[in-house]
Amino acid sequence: MMLRSLARGTTTLAAVLLLTAPVATTVHAAEAPACAKEQLAYMDAEDKASATDKEADAAQDALSQSERDRQTLNQTDEHLYNLTYAMDRLIRNNEQVKSRNVVIKAAEAAAEGMDRGDAATVADAADKAEAAGKQFLKDTQSGHPMEFDRVESLVYAVGRDAAAARKATAAKDYGTLKEKAQQSRDRARSAQDAVAPARADLKTCLKKATA
Repeated sequence: MMLRSLARGTTTLAAVLLLTAPVATTVHAAEAPACAKEQLAYMDAEDKASATDKEADAAQDALSQSERDRQTLNQTDEHLYNLTYAMDRLIRNNEQVKSRNVVIKAAEAAAEGMDRGDAATVADAADKAEAAGKQFLKDTQSGHPMEFDRVESLVYAVGRDAAAARKATAAKDYGTLKEKAQQSRDRARSAQDAVAPARADLKTCLKKATA
């Protein structure tokens, strides 16, 4: 009887302890470190500045290639006109006149193609002029050796120009590439300008957090 009473007392005490025991508190997620927002903003600004800078460099490289191609076409056109003038000094017969006229037309076609940045047109004109120039030399029977050498030199120069002009395909995109390069530089400049304020905000926040 005494044992049963003792057992009942123990059970009652356990129940009371359970009812009065403190409820377990909920564990909250760790708070973000101080200035995390400012740190991310600064990193984003630097990343954007780096990316836009690379884009600007790529756009400038493309523009530079287009400028070189334009110079190639311009050089071809100059050589063609120089060839016609050099031929004039050696003309002695009608066959030479025919060849010279072919070169004149080729020079005119090349000039038009150059204005459009049309590499194929300029290259085709140079090929025709080279062939006509070689025929002109075959038909040349008299004249000063230096003048003959001048024509011969220009004929070979035009032949080299034709091969180079055919590859100068970026010339036609000069206007578009120039505009794109300018826009890329503007974006890169704006992105770079945004880095300093982001850095300043981060420094200010860190000073306050450690004060």
